[in-house]
Amino acid sequence: MNFLDRIAGLTGWRYYGLLIVLGLLGILGHAPFHLWPITMLVYALTFHFLRLTTTPRRAFWTGTFIGLGYYMGQVYWIGSAFIARGPEFIPAMPPMIFALALLLAVFWGAAGWFFRRFKGQTRWPYLTLAALLFIAEFGRGHMLGGFPWNLPGYVFKGGGAMSQSASLFGIYGLSLLFLFCAACLARFLWLKDRFAIAFGAALLLATFAFGFARLSGATVDYVDNVRLRIVNVPFKQKDKMDYDNPLKALQIVQEHIYLTAEPGLEEVTHVIWPEGAMDGIAVADMNLRRAIGETFLAADNTPPVWIMNSLRTERDSNNRLHYYNSAIAITFDNGEPTGQVAIFDDKKRLVPFGEFIPGGQIVEKLGARIISSSLGSITPAKTKGLINFPGLPLGSSQICYEVIFSGFTPRPKDGSRPSWILNQSNDGWYGESVGPYQHANIARYRAIEEKIPLIRSAANGFSGVLDPYGRFDRFAGPNTRKAIDAPLPRPIGESLPLKYINLLLFLITVLFVLIPAPTRQT
Repeated sequence: MNFLDRIAGLTGWRYYGLLIVLGLLGILGHAPFHLWPITMLVYALTFHFLRLTTTPRRAFWTGTFIGLGYYMGQVYWIGSAFIARGPEFIPAMPPMIFALALLLAVFWGAAGWFFRRFKGQTRWPYLTLAALLFIAEFGRGHMLGGFPWNLPGYVFKGGGAMSQSASLFGIYGLSLLFLFCAACLARFLWLKDRFAIAFGAALLLATFAFGFARLSGATVDYVDNVRLRIVNVPFKQKDKMDYDNPLKALQIVQEHIYLTAEPGLEEVTHVIWPEGAMDGIAVADMNLRRAIGETFLAADNTPPVWIMNSLRTERDSNNRLHYYNSAIAITFDNGEPTGQVAIFDDKKRLVPFGEFIPGGQIVEKLGARIISSSLGSITPAKTKGLINFPGLPLGSSQICYEVIFSGFTPRPKDGSRPSWILNQSNDGWYGESVGPYQHANIARYRAIEEKIPLIRSAANGFSGVLDPYGRFDRFAGPNTRKAIDAPLPRPIGESLPLKYINLLLFLITVLFVLIPAPTRQT
């Protein structure tokens, strides 16, 4: 009996503790490390341990505990939001993080249970487990609102050669490819299948070759008469939430104004601020708008458009007040320092407990509060369409959390397509963690999938201009104070119908699992 067989034969805390450690190692494949061979080995070991289980119950807990370690290593940064919010939120931090990781891990457990219950005798155990893990990952990316953070394909650095195949079949296709290669590795290690490892290696090599060729021939053109200024000010989220010392939040706003006014403003057509630069209903703060307007008008007779992020309010037919998280464009071409709101786009996908309380008003009446503010739940946009900011091509505004969803970019029935994506985010909630790196890497894939540039303005994260290949043209990282002046790249082709591609991959995988296969104890 070899070492892994002895581990598989353990019981109790020794067995499940080792599984959690195994899952934790899987985080090394994701940003900022990108040691993806380690994560591939973790998946191969996961398949092997599930194959060695003898009952559906043990398979369920084996998958769940490996997944628990894997997701605990990925979502621990959520604790920074509780710390920033204040002492009264900190006691809720450990159970909330554990509960989220466990919820995500149960998808792996369910895959293990299904395998042992219905497919334990299949001739292709590792391929079947790869398919079931893909179904699990697809499920956690879509069910209960979805949380597709760090899908398997994200182990490849966005903008690099290995990531470019997402332009063909999206991040879910790349994730399926990665899991398939992990299954090939497992077949080689434990079934001595040399053809499997050769085929998996050839597939990875072909993926790299495609990406290398795509990047070698990459050219980027730019939109005429557009000059962006992306304002990047480092700050600590807890300083913004220090209500005993409001001057801290005011100083953060002033820093944004100072950077906005740096030399060269007369050449700028659009100034972009991140989510989190200002608190509350900033769009209604006329003193702030006047300060920006006077800065713009003093620099040039043709002031730039200010694209900011703010809460806004609106009353419904029953006179109930709703709060929306919105990307808002303010223009100053009428000469008035306070300007006028030209257009806005509301956020549709909200962060559970961060922007809304699951369960609605009933739960709120019990005392539950959202993390991001002292207000009640934010209202999601009823629809999500494209937006035409003044002076810019038709685009898609994807605020913070929205950018993690593959296929979220609207595709109107009239055939119009976006030429760029705006991603305003407040990565200050992640604290000093891997969160900003992972969020930026995920955003890179939206540019690759949609074949359009992505403009990212992320407080305490990675801000800059991503070209349609997912590469940062110009950027500023966390803790960097900088005004990024850059042109807007043009798209490089028609985007893919990702919603349908993702669904097709899911259905093909389900069909593979459900179709009876030759059985043999291996």
